[in-house]
Amino acid sequence: MISANYFDGRSARLYPVNVELGHGTIGLAGADLVKSYPHSEVCFAEPFERAPAALDFADGARCEIPDADAQASVAAALGYRKSRVVRWQDRWIGALVALVLLAATVFATVKWGIPALAERIVASLPASVDQTVGDSAFAGLDGSLLGQTRLSDEVVAQVQEVFASVAPAQTRIALRLRVMDGGKLPPNALALPNGTIVITDAMVLHIVGKKFDFDDEARARMAGVLAHEIGHVEGRHSMRALARSSITAAASMALFGDFSAVVAGAPTLLLNMDYSRDMERSADDYAIRRLDETGLPPTALADLFDSLEAAAPGQSSTPRWLQTAGSYLSSHPATRERSNYIYKRSMELQGK
Repeated sequence: MISANYFDGRSARLYPVNVELGHGTIGLAGADLVKSYPHSEVCFAEPFERAPAALDFADGARCEIPDADAQASVAAALGYRKSRVVRWQDRWIGALVALVLLAATVFATVKWGIPALAERIVASLPASVDQTVGDSAFAGLDGSLLGQTRLSDEVVAQVQEVFASVAPAQTRIALRLRVMDGGKLPPNALALPNGTIVITDAMVLHIVGKKFDFDDEARARMAGVLAHEIGHVEGRHSMRALARSSITAAASMALFGDFSAVVAGAPTLLLNMDYSRDMERSADDYAIRRLDETGLPPTALADLFDSLEAAAPGQSSTPRWLQTAGSYLSSHPATRERSNYIYKRSMELQGK
């Protein structure tokens, strides 16, 4: 007699039963249960070492057999034979090869597959989707992570003037600048898919100082960071990065479940948008061109990055998960390599 636990598939109740192996049938008998299933309605689930064997029945019920010897007897009675994959997994070399292949597949999917799929998805989306996503994101940021500016109307007007000087006449989507208070967040600026560009009070103060000196150098630096954000809008970088994050989140949900945390954190995700290296380089190139076209020195953008680095030394080389949430260096990593690239491109433009 084989002891087992039976579940009827309709409730969580456990029925202790005895399993009887008949000719072509599996019999179950317990205090409140008597069942019989032909072998054709019984599936011996893939076994796992030191785990109960499971019999799945055609009516949705399941029976679990904990004893190893009894498992072997039931498997033999059902004519069960391990599949080639299961036999391969039983050997350590096979398990190791499978693990390596899985890791390689996951890496290739994240490195090339997801970005390629995201690019195709975004390319097929009309600008109205950017508008809707951006409006929703701004609504989530406004009043929570961002608030009304504490700067004077005169200062805001001067920032808007700099923005107007660097914004192109023809854009993919209408642009607008918002100067907002970021609370305790470090200096930051961000671009939303709907063309809204936000620059925080802290970033303005970092550039012009507490005396609000809008000299040529400060204006050039501010124009540089604003042009950089315009480059993100023109390149649809937010949508592309969001698409990648969403696809990754969907894959994670399929593997691990619980998608709610990803949805709830969408506004914060936009504030700390993790642009790819290519997207950052593209935005840098756009800013360099715009500054040059408007008669401003492109090196101002590199100078700004260097000043942000000096204000938070070592942060750009710190692992992303250790960096201060919301900082410009965490969402737009300012490395010496990027500064050098901007200086080099500036010299090339001056020598053309």
